[in-house]
Amino acid sequence: MRIPELSETVRFDTDVLVIGGGTAGTMAALTAAEHGARVLLLEKAHVRHSGALAMGMDGVNNAGIVNQCTIYQTATRGFAMVQRLERYGVKFEKDEHGEYAVRRVHRSGSYALPMPEGKDVKKALYRVLRQRKMREKIQIENRLTPVRVLTDGTRAVGAAALHTRTGDFVAVAAKAVILATGACGRLGLPASAISTALMRTPPTPVTATRWRITPVPNCRVSNAFRSTR
Repeated sequence: MRIPELSETVRFDTDVLVIGGGTAGTMAALTAAEHGARVLLLEKAHVRHSGALAMGMDGVNNAGIVNQCTIYQTATRGFAMVQRLERYGVKFEKDEHGEYAVRRVHRSGSYALPMPEGKDVKKALYRVLRQRKMREKIQIENRLTPVRVLTDGTRAVGAAALHTRTGDFVAVAAKAVILATGACGRLGLPASAISTALMRTPPTPVTATRWRITPVPNCRVSNAFRSTR
């Protein structure tokens, strides 16, 4: 593969840059677009089937020493999120009264079961992304691996990325940057007695990657790759 010259850098400009096209990144992109922002969604694979959800990331380990504010937000916003996913076309089982079917599967608590297949959730979200009203606001760029967050002072102003198929360098200028590059399943320890619970939320290569923060002189993304060499 020919290594492109830095002068051949592809450049994008957007209001909100979302890095990671999994479930969280897709939802972040949809939320920003629904509030009127222009969104650029970057994904190292393909947004249609990427992310950890389809691999069985169906729970959050929350036992042990965990940031309780995060746990609280997950609990209080969970029901509204289920309703939102249903509006997007995700199917949840209902009982004879039209309520969400819940059952106990561990030592305590009840859960909405059976849960939708992860692969089906992502398909539903992708269909929403491809609706005309969303296509006008959300630009999807697949096969791009972001490697550095670009900053101006204390603000994130974009990212530098590499196209995994062509080797092209990509620089993105954005008013806001959202990192959605790893599942939250390992937030804490498993609360159940299932010994394999830790194996169900394997870290991705990006999860284990230390993000590099690169200052951009004079807030010019055109200086991005000149600054990283």
